[in-house]
Amino acid sequence: MIKNKEEFFHKFTKVLPGQFDNNNQNLKEFSLYFDHFSKDAVEEMHRYSIDQSFYDHYEFDAFTSIDETSAYMDKLISRMSGEMDERVTTYWLIRRKSDNYLIGTAGLIDLNFARQSIEWGYGVDPKLWGKGYILQIQEILKDYVFNVLELNKIHGVTMVNNYKTIKSIQAAGMSHEGISRDHYCKNGQFIDGWRYGMIKNDYEKQIYSKLNNQDISPDQIVNLISEVLENETIDINSSMENIDTWDSLNHMLIMVALKEKLGLDLSPSDIADAISVMEILKIIQTTKN
Repeated sequence: MIKNKEEFFHKFTKVLPGQFDNNNQNLKEFSLYFDHFSKDAVEEMHRYSIDQSFYDHYEFDAFTSIDETSAYMDKLISRMSGEMDERVTTYWLIRRKSDNYLIGTAGLIDLNFARQSIEWGYGVDPKLWGKGYILQIQEILKDYVFNVLELNKIHGVTMVNNYKTIKSIQAAGMSHEGISRDHYCKNGQFIDGWRYGMIKNDYEKQIYSKLNNQDISPDQIVNLISEVLENETIDINSSMENIDTWDSLNHMLIMVALKEKLGLDLSPSDIADAISVMEILKIIQTTKN
């Protein structure tokens, strides 16, 4: 529950996600950081803004010139203008910690202060898809919305045919909330919107739920991962490094299966670390101890 409106808008307009001292140590292990949105990054943003695959599920096409990218950034910056306590939208650049490389952008839009809810959005350079960055962005934003801003709900909408994003959203713990008919219009064709959301109570259950006391054997983990990846070669030594189909999306599906079938609900930090059968077993043992 938001207690101080002035403090809230200070955080919303000044504090970067993932960098607020709210005792969430898990975020420090992530390889990404959020940076202030600035036109200084126009050339970096243009690098992936010309890739049409980035826009397959947007209503507009790839930019053909840096001037178009620049104009789009101006549009986003204009949405962040106005008095601090009237701001309803904010955007950030997302960079890799190791080399400050711009991997994408994220934003929180259409703040409804009375209802304590906000919509999220993010995009990553298509050349970097499948590397686990979406998972980190989702966790950083959830932490920021629920722990820092202390809002009650995150929500969003995507095209019903955006299957990879929908799987990622579900794996992140979001709930399907309905279909918005003819929500989008792309190239003259109307497309339904797939609405989803998460409330703070769901987030807290996701973070703080504990491992069941049941014993979980290596064979159970191997069989579960084999089933999710549809790969019978999975064994005790399998990991994201040596199994091609164990990508970031299927990693989240494995985490969902661990929760649903074995009662194992991992923290965001553990999810990031659980990249092999052996690491999953270590996390289980550590949690039980």
